[in-house]
Amino acid sequence: MMRIVSGWLVVFCLFATVTVSPSLSAAQCCGSEQCSGDFNCDGQVTINEIIMAVNNALTGCSMPVSADQACADSGTATCTKLDQCVVNGTTIRYGGATTCQVRQKEACLVRLGATGTGNTPAAVEGCVSQVPSASCSDFDSGNIPECQAKIGSGANGAPCAFGGQCESANCALATGTNCGTCAAPNRAGDSCATTSCSQGFACVTATQQCQPRGTAGGTCDADHPCGAGLSCVTPAAMTSGICRAAGNSVGAVCDAKHQTAPGCDPNAGLYCDASTNTCLAFTYAIAGAQCGSVNHGTVVCTNASTCFGAQGQTPGMCVADALEGMSCDTQTGPSCLPPATCVTGSATATSGVCRLPDPTVCH
Repeated sequence: MMRIVSGWLVVFCLFATVTVSPSLSAAQCCGSEQCSGDFNCDGQVTINEIIMAVNNALTGCSMPVSADQACADSGTATCTKLDQCVVNGTTIRYGGATTCQVRQKEACLVRLGATGTGNTPAAVEGCVSQVPSASCSDFDSGNIPECQAKIGSGANGAPCAFGGQCESANCALATGTNCGTCAAPNRAGDSCATTSCSQGFACVTATQQCQPRGTAGGTCDADHPCGAGLSCVTPAAMTSGICRAAGNSVGAVCDAKHQTAPGCDPNAGLYCDASTNTCLAFTYAIAGAQCGSVNHGTVVCTNASTCFGAQGQTPGMCVADALEGMSCDTQTGPSCLPPATCVTGSATATSGVCRLPDPTVCH
C-alpha cells in the first residue's frame, strides 16, 4: 500500500532529483515503485507531478490510489471474505484464492474503465474498507452500501454493461447477454423474463418476477424467497411461512421439507439429512465425479466445476467450468468460470460462449 518515508522523501526518476516534504507515499500506480512521484506511470516526473507531490505533502493529503492498486485490493478483500462466508468458497468457485483474486481484479478494472461510470479507484477503496466487517448476508446479497453501484452518466435507455454507468445505478441486462440498458430500479412483481433484476431483488423462476429477498422473521413462500442463510419454514397446513436462520453447524436440528424446522445453510458446507433431521457436512468432488445425491449423502462439486444432471435421488456429474471464448450450456454444462457468463444471445437459448463483461461491445 502506501510507503511513508520519515523526514524527507527524495524522488528519483530519469536522473531528476526533487526533495519534497514529509508524508508523501511512493507512486502507487507503478508496480516497481522505482519512480516515486511518477503519478501517471509514464516513466518521468514532470513539473506538474512535482507540484502535486509538494501540495499533497503540505496539506497532509495522501496521493490518490491507482486503479490497479484499488482493484488488486478489491480482489483480495472479496476473495478473503468469500472464504470467510462460504466453506471452501474460492476453491469451489475458482479453484483457489489466487485465481479468484486475479479474476476479480480484472473484472474490477473493466468496470472502472467503462464509459460513463461513476465509479473511481477511491470509491473502490471505500468498498474494500467495509468488506471485512460486513455480515455474510450483506456480502452475499451485495448489500454493503459502500460497494453498491455509483451513479453514472447514462440516462434510462442508454446501453450499459454495469450499473455504475447509469444515472439510476441500475443496468437491466438482457437475459443471455452481458449488455443491457440503463433503467429504473425494480419494484416487487416486475418481470425478469428477459432482463435481470436490480440490486436487492431475486428473479423467481416459477413466476419470472423480481421479488425482494426476505429477511429473518419475514413472511415467505415459494414465490417470495428468503435471503442468504435463511430457510422458509412453512407448516404443512399453511401456504406461507416465516424466514428462519438455517442450521449452520453439524448436528443442528433441521427439516429437509422445511415444515417443522429450517434447512441447513449450504454456505456453511451443510445439508439436511432426512433420515436423522440433522445437519451433516457436504462431501466434495472434482470434475468427472458424481454429484448431488450419492450414497445417501450430498456431494458438491469443487475446484471450479459445476454439477449437472442431478435430480432428486439421481446423481449428476461435475463438469469443469469453461474459460472465456469456450463453449457453454446453461442446461447441460459446462458453466463459465466467474466472472465470465454463458452468453447465449437470447432468453430461450441454452448454448453459447463464455464471455467476460465488456462494455465496449454494448451499443
